[in-house]
Amino acid sequence: MEESEKAFKELISYSVKLDEIEYKDIRDLIKESLRHIPITTAKLHKNTPIDRVRINGKIKFFNKEDDLTYIKNKSVIEKRLLEFGRANKPHEPLFYGALESSLIKQNRLTAFLETSTLLRDTKSVCLEGQLFTLARWVTNKELIIAEIVFSDDALKNNPDTLKSFNNHFEQIKMHPMREFGLQQLQFFSNEFSKEAKSHHDYKICVAYSDLLLNDYGIAGITYPSVQSGYQGQNLVLRPDIVDKHLKLYSVSTHRMHKNQMESFLGNYFHTQNFGKDNSNFVWDLKECDEENIIKYYSEKAKNAKSE
Repeated sequence: MEESEKAFKELISYSVKLDEIEYKDIRDLIKESLRHIPITTAKLHKNTPIDRVRINGKIKFFNKEDDLTYIKNKSVIEKRLLEFGRANKPHEPLFYGALESSLIKQNRLTAFLETSTLLRDTKSVCLEGQLFTLARWVTNKELIIAEIVFSDDALKNNPDTLKSFNNHFEQIKMHPMREFGLQQLQFFSNEFSKEAKSHHDYKICVAYSDLLLNDYGIAGITYPSVQSGYQGQNLVLRPDIVDKHLKLYSVSTHRMHKNQMESFLGNYFHTQNFGKDNSNFVWDLKECDEENIIKYYSEKAKNAKSE
């Protein structure tokens, strides 16, 4: 116990200078203190929808599942996946997606907020709209995942987080080492929910995630979405879990039109015909009049400030 408390205090001291600390040292400290921390888990039920967004850029259509799931391209992993994410190490692809929350029923909104800066920038103007592709998967079995629910900011802004917190607190308060456990759970949750200024700021929550996912074999981690003001819910899963237990359900294209504080979403093409091995999507190009929808929402966004 004494060694764990010492390791935790050292970890706290590291949290203000993460750019100076090696990732391995952080992971070792967490592993030492984690022996006395309860892991708060939840059930991700069968048939749970999980949304993931990719910005199209100059690509009008993506045509295979590999373009929309976790990064599989080895060249991209080696040359472009160079920084820490909220849960992943450099060169480590993980699957990030969005779940429904009581405050944001549309998973795709949380996924878009996490992927694009357009909506988050209240001064941005994009009348013609930003094209993005939404992919939805569903779980084929119940999964046990870890919950991050002790963040001060999330508890203030998300009733789902507060409900889960109360459930876990009832169980933890009877634990003989509850005070130490609660201190750690609050610390790691606050690391997950902070606004990062540098990718080094993620080192603690990455190391915590690494131990949960790899050492403890947890399928995934759910945590409040920082980019949605903690109102949405995110999920990160190990690639092997995605391959075994997620089934691609639908893929669709959308365009977000923006004029500062006003935004409008145009819905376009949709497919559930993914072709052989989910690698040859068949888009129904007669499904909508894309040109007129773009024109309509662009004009609507343009006039929004004067209405």
